[in-house]
Amino acid sequence: MAVPWWRGGVDPLWGLRAMNREVARLLNLPEPGAFPPVNVYDSDEEMVVEALLPGVGTSELDVTVTGDSLTIKGTKPEPPDVPEGRFARRERGSGSFSRTVRLPEHPDGDRVKAVYRDGIVTVRLAKSQSSRPRRVSVETS
Repeated sequence: MAVPWWRGGVDPLWGLRAMNREVARLLNLPEPGAFPPVNVYDSDEEMVVEALLPGVGTSELDVTVTGDSLTIKGTKPEPPDVPEGRFARRERGSGSFSRTVRLPEHPDGDRVKAVYRDGIVTVRLAKSQSSRPRRVSVETS
């Protein structure tokens, strides 16, 4: 395999990237790019997880909440009309993926809502009553 050329010369990290690909292949790990990038943020009432999944249909998605973890599983489709081995560069992964995100607090498992729009899955998880901030009055003694 030839060493790929980088701007102004040879890619200095080519050997490490090749080793990483080989280890992933031997351990049967998902290909690079198979994990969707996520944003996690919260408010006083809920936590929100957004996952970037363009081209994935809702029928290929599985969203589950277990304890303080959210798991998003699915399948990214292969690019249409591209014969195998014809890519000059491939950065967008395809095939099965699974992404588990540890949430900053325990959600109320009965109040979870997932919406898919414009290639983004937005999961809204209501915080459990015990996780929500509450004002505590201070008494004098």
